[in-house]
Amino acid sequence: MQGILDNLKSLGWKRLSVLGGAGIAMVFAMFFGLSAVTTPDYVALYRDLSPAEAGRMVESLEQAGIRSRTDMAGTAVSVPGEDMARARMLLAGAGLPNDGTPGWEIFDEASGLGMNTFMQRVNRARAMEGELARSIQTIDGVEAARVHLVLPEREPFSRERPRPSASVIVRGSRQVGVRQARAIRSLVASAVPDLAPAQVTVLSATGETILSDDGEAGSEASLQSARAQIEDRLGQRIAQILSARVGAGNARVQVSVELTTERQVVREQTYDPEQRVVRSTETREETREDQSAARGEVGVADDIPAALAADVPGNNRNTANSTNEIVNYEIGGTSSETVREPGDIEKVSVAVLVNGIYNVQDGGSVDYEERSQEELQRLEALVQSAIGFDEARGDSVEVVSLRFMDYSMDVGEPVSRSFAQTLSENTGTILRGVFALALVAAVLALGVRPALNRVFDQPALADAGGADLPSLASSSANLPATSTAAASGGASAQGSGEPPVYQSGTVLDPLPPGVDEMVELAAVQGGVPRGLINTVSELIEREPEGAITVVRSWLAEGPNA
Repeated sequence: MQGILDNLKSLGWKRLSVLGGAGIAMVFAMFFGLSAVTTPDYVALYRDLSPAEAGRMVESLEQAGIRSRTDMAGTAVSVPGEDMARARMLLAGAGLPNDGTPGWEIFDEASGLGMNTFMQRVNRARAMEGELARSIQTIDGVEAARVHLVLPEREPFSRERPRPSASVIVRGSRQVGVRQARAIRSLVASAVPDLAPAQVTVLSATGETILSDDGEAGSEASLQSARAQIEDRLGQRIAQILSARVGAGNARVQVSVELTTERQVVREQTYDPEQRVVRSTETREETREDQSAARGEVGVADDIPAALAADVPGNNRNTANSTNEIVNYEIGGTSSETVREPGDIEKVSVAVLVNGIYNVQDGGSVDYEERSQEELQRLEALVQSAIGFDEARGDSVEVVSLRFMDYSMDVGEPVSRSFAQTLSENTGTILRGVFALALVAAVLALGVRPALNRVFDQPALADAGGADLPSLASSSANLPATSTAAASGGASAQGSGEPPVYQSGTVLDPLPPGVDEMVELAAVQGGVPRGLINTVSELIEREPEGAITVVRSWLAEGPNA
């Protein structure tokens, strides 16, 4: 121990400071290197979670011994990459994540103690709502859903049972269409006993009524649902036919439909005089005879019957015949009755915005060109055909070509990851790679290389047969003496006033003239002449293999040789 302290003291404060700094740096490098190597790569397990749900997931993972961490907002949970599959299976077994909507598992931990009829009905309704919401979320395009069920109980002494009803609110990645809403309605109506499809209302997260009770003709909800359905269907038709020409994403279509809100009954009756048909004919014939006395005569002739009056002289006889014919005609006509219920299309307005044409020039630049008026007219004709354009109804179609807004013109090109960001994100991987390379290099330099040198040097020495050893021994007169010989020689030189000597075998010879500069070495007491160091260097350069052999022989002899 004292020898170690003496050696450290002989180094001096500067060398000790450098050695201590290098040691501290090595310790820190090893610490951070090992921490970087042992730190696993975390990958996202689930995103867009509620903080409560994320907390339950982290608790389950920690109980299973799986390391996890969350982001600052508490909406994402990450685990090491090698534990991803095990973590998913563990959370699936625990029923996580369930988005805070319990299903039938609400009865798993419920006991019969303290459970009354009211609580059982409430839990049953909650379970049904949760299961229906989960099923609705599996529909393509639906991200979240909430279901509200009204399950009324029959009142005491009542013959009729109230009908249940339901309301569904859906939020999707895109607009939820009527086709999906009908599927949701059928699903809910089939899952709840005695629930008619007409009693299910489907709403969007933006507050629009997608489907409602169709039995209430003319209600605002039914009209809004019908208008949304028609606009959605016409918009899809127009976008589909335009995309074939202008390309996907290069057309924006907006359809506005006006529906009638009043019920109208129109009765019409028309007659055609040209269409005359005899319906009936009535003919009447009349014959009348009478006799009158001569003018100025007074007698009983007027009172005589007509059969006897004919023989009375001086009377006037009158006879009259008449024929009447009545013909009844049936005139052709048309009667019509038109009933217009609320919800009929009253007017359709379509606005279409199409992007221009981007032409790539020879130099690689992109030139924008507006679409020609002829092409816009042809596109307008296609749109009119797709919607069933009716000019008498007041329909309007407008097709305009304008350049779509390129957000890169305002905010610049999309920001890519810089070298510093990429380096910071992959620091752990880089450090692990560097540490592995350094470890391999150290093994090669300290273990493999000396072993290879020893393997390849021994055959060379065996082939040489030791022929070079005498010449090297003869030339070793210029090598520096051991520390003990140099110390004794230095002491005798200092005592006698003669210049220092070097050892050649067992004879001490004086130094060559002119070599008097001494070099202080930590392992040699009294110093070593610079000339001897230069001589040894030249000898090693001329005879490297022999020098290595001599040094190995010294090492084999040990410190007491």
